[in-house]
Amino acid sequence: MDLSQFELHDANLLGVSLDSVARTVEVRLAYYPSGHMQDCVLAVLSFSGVTRFNQITDLALLEEHAKFGNVSQFVTGEQPGVSYLYLARGLIEIVAASVAFSTKA
Repeated sequence: MDLSQFELHDANLLGVSLDSVARTVEVRLAYYPSGHMQDCVLAVLSFSGVTRFNQITDLALLEEHAKFGNVSQFVTGEQPGVSYLYLARGLIEIVAASVAFSTKA
């Protein structure tokens, strides 16, 4: 899957797991695979070879925006290895060697 074309507008951030020893980050999300679907799909963005991780979040605002979707945009590939997840009044920036996407049944 070409993650640069991946649309996460109106997704919900469910959680972030960081393993500093293994240098991995997992971002758990609920998202709509297409604009006409009414049910969310659970998914994980898995980053490996992480060299930098920054997160600024307003948890109260994330909770408030959860019914509308608290993710506004996912950007990857702007620079090699840099991904951004723009949130309602927040940002997650991850510099990693690779990123993979998977859905959860």
